[in-house]
Parts: sequence; C-alpha cells; structure tokens
Amino acid sequence: MLQLCYSWPVPVDKVRNEAKLLAQTTIIRIEKHTDQFKVSPNVVFSGLELIPDSSSDKALDSLGSVEENLGIFQEIVSSLPVDNVDQILADIINLQTIIRSLAVSIRCAPLKSRNTDHLENFLKNNSTFRFTIGNVALDRLQKYLLKLIRNLDQLKKC
Repeated sequence: MLQLCYSWPVPVDKVRNEAKLLAQTTIIRIEKHTDQFKVSPNVVFSGLELIPDSSSDKALDSLGSVEENLGIFQEIVSSLPVDNVDQILADIINLQTIIRSLAVSIRCAPLKSRNTDHLENFLKNNSTFRFTIGNVALDRLQKYLLKLIRNLDQLKKC
C-alpha cells in the first residue's frame, strides 16, 4: 500500500519553546487575575501540602512529575468557583499535552492515572475557603511555571 502523506516529526526544541511560551503566557494571566485578590504566601492551612509547591531549590524531577503536577493544578483550578480562570485552565490542559508529547518524543511510557481521593476530599471539605485555596493554588502554579521555564531544557528523563 502506498503511503499518501508523510510528515517530519516536530523538533523537540520547538516543542520545548512552545511549552515555555505557553507557561509564560499563563504566568501573565495569573498575575492579572491575582492582582485583584492578594493572599499572604505564609497562610497556614491544613492540607495545602497537596498543592505542588516549588519554593525549594530542588530542580524539577522528570517529565512525568511535571505532567502529574500540572494535572493536580488542573483539578484544583477546575473545581474552584473562581471567576475568570477558564483561560488559565485551558492553558494548563494544553501545557500538559505539550509535556506529554515531549515525554513521547523520548519514549516515555504513558503516565498511570493517579489517585486523587485525598485532593478531592480536601477540596470538598474546604469548599468554604475556595478563594483562599484558589489564590494559593494560582500563586504556586505561577512559581511552578517559572521553575518549569528555567528547567525544561534539562528535563530529559521520564
């Protein structure tokens, strides 16, 4: 059978640049959103450890951990009734797709679905504090994306 079309794979560097650009765009959107509601970064709240925190100097681990953390942020942002986060949520989903394609390009196995029961329970039990949780999550997402931009070129393992 004759092949009707053929395309060259997209270079990995181009995909990484797309991921960095999308991360930077999302950071700007988060900044615009959070300028209205500032929450102290020192807020103490039981269960916040479920939200990925990139404040340590430790580099990002792997493409799989990035995809997983973006999934956590996606679940948190999508569950919060906070206005004007639809585009941020779409950016997270698109960035997750780009990271997944990077993982495929270095022959990583698909990420296994994670257990989100703890996170779901935390969000359900603390729905009264949705604005605080939402702002903490967006603040941490912003910092995580900055770290992703700085470290994406070094991420070469699954």
